[in-house]
Amino acid sequence: MRRRELLAGVGSLGVLAGASGIVLGGIPSFRNERSTSTSSDGSEWPVEIETIDARGSEAGTITVPNGDVTVVMFFVTGCGQCQTHMPRFAEARSQLVEAHEDELTFLSVTYQSPDTMPADELRSWWTDHGGNWNVGYDPDSDLAANYRVVGYPVTLVIDGEGEKRWEELGVGYSADIVEAVESVVESRNEGASDSSSETNETAFNSTTETEKPTTTA
Repeated sequence: MRRRELLAGVGSLGVLAGASGIVLGGIPSFRNERSTSTSSDGSEWPVEIETIDARGSEAGTITVPNGDVTVVMFFVTGCGQCQTHMPRFAEARSQLVEAHEDELTFLSVTYQSPDTMPADELRSWWTDHGGNWNVGYDPDSDLAANYRVVGYPVTLVIDGEGEKRWEELGVGYSADIVEAVESVVESRNEGASDSSSETNETAFNSTTETEKPTTTA
């Protein structure tokens, strides 16, 4: 999908009502189609999002993926559903950071550019609607194109390796976001635990073989 086609889709699908969360564990990932330096449409990978100085956010950049489980909300400031979704996203974040703060990155990105939505105006909108996490711009839809996102608001859960694991279009429920994120975090931690167990078992077997007594006739 070319970026211009995606942007056209954003304009047409941004007014869709309803929401449907999709767990993507068994669906082929688009990340498999790209190399470590470029995406399938030629944009840079990983993607760097320019963030602004706002409540809960610092001016700079955030890279996706970044090793954390990343929860992303795509929005535009003039979207009524985006405004409705903000407190639900905020509630999900509040619950999740209590248990998993060191493992998570929360990020909201607008399709608007600094020219059409200056940082001062975005900062004011962000404060008015209860934002308290990273917020930035995706004006060329680099991040959206990499994950085949069309429309707004859209919420994604991306694992530490950059795989899209869950997606929801429209106004959702905070409980659904929490459940999706916790599922990815638990899966990641179980994988790390299994890997550690295999490493310890290999080391034990190696030590045992070394310490076997030599039998003489």
